[in-house]
Amino acid sequence: MTPRLEVRDLTKTFNIRRRGHGGSGKILAVDGVSLAIAPGETLGLVGESGCGKSTLGRTIVGLYRADQGEILIDGTPRVSGDPELPRHVQMVFQDPYTSLPPKMRVGTIVAEPLLIHHIVAKQQVAERVEQLLASVGLKPEHALAFPSQLSGGQRQRVGIARALAVEPSVIVADEPVSALDVSVQAQILNLLKDLQEEHGISLLFVSHDLGVVRYMSHRVAVMYLGRIVETGTAADIVDDPLHPYTRTLLAAVPSVERGRRDEPLIDVDPPNPASPPSGCAFHPRCPHVEQQCRDERPPFVEWRTDRPVACHLVDQIASTSGRSATGDGGEATSHPKAGTKAGGTTTADTTAADTSANDTTGAQS
Repeated sequence: MTPRLEVRDLTKTFNIRRRGHGGSGKILAVDGVSLAIAPGETLGLVGESGCGKSTLGRTIVGLYRADQGEILIDGTPRVSGDPELPRHVQMVFQDPYTSLPPKMRVGTIVAEPLLIHHIVAKQQVAERVEQLLASVGLKPEHALAFPSQLSGGQRQRVGIARALAVEPSVIVADEPVSALDVSVQAQILNLLKDLQEEHGISLLFVSHDLGVVRYMSHRVAVMYLGRIVETGTAADIVDDPLHPYTRTLLAAVPSVERGRRDEPLIDVDPPNPASPPSGCAFHPRCPHVEQQCRDERPPFVEWRTDRPVACHLVDQIASTSGRSATGDGGEATSHPKAGTKAGGTTTADTTAADTSANDTTGAQS
């Protein structure tokens, strides 16, 4: 099956000016990332703040121009600036307060992409806007409101309606609930799942919340300092993590099941992305570090079928957990790309929070 979205060796750097010492430098925000998402699939992308998650998402939708690499939609290469790219890939932004034009009414915001891309005839725009608002749980009268007159949940629904307007095949959701009240988050998550099922949309779901990612995602990719370091089904990543970084991320999640995680918490600050460490970028913070980690950058190794991981010590770490280094009895093989398998339909078994709270009230404080 051809992936709906495929990213090959994508790289994005930013020029920076060094304070105090003068001169300039570069930050490698996305470092040779490869991934694929099947039609109707959700790939969760997790990692600490500053690891490059949002930059990767913005590069995929064309807000940033990639330095190198390929972005393919249904097997067709697309580049930043391609006028057809927004027809296929849209983004739901993290902050519903700043992602909507404050001086435009909701109806105009949703209608704008319909008019720019000639989705429907002008005389049908008002009807289509009403349909889009209804599909995200808003009423026709919301079309006359300004964003400042809406609650946070309502604003995010407008952002989702705007993304749906061009009927995209892929949506990048960049931490779409992190700025919302907890009582509203579950409603937005369930709305995204319902819309995905209805329209067959592929979803790249960016978040730092592992619980949310497990609920939303079929597969998960873990990102550290611009690179994907591990991928797997949502259940495998949460229940059977292989990379030390993934294990420490999970160890930091509060849990009433004390002792469930034996990985120590990270007590070392993240490295400066303008001066990344040699070898494995995680080695200054890794509790299992060996000299090879300091000297050599680890390639992706398929520890077992569909479990690529970038770690020299994966066999050792797996053996301490009582698992075979080859998993299914095969040999560990080089895996040049993270997430190149587009399939994977294991659904996380975490249930959503109660969604009875209503976010259709006025603007929240």
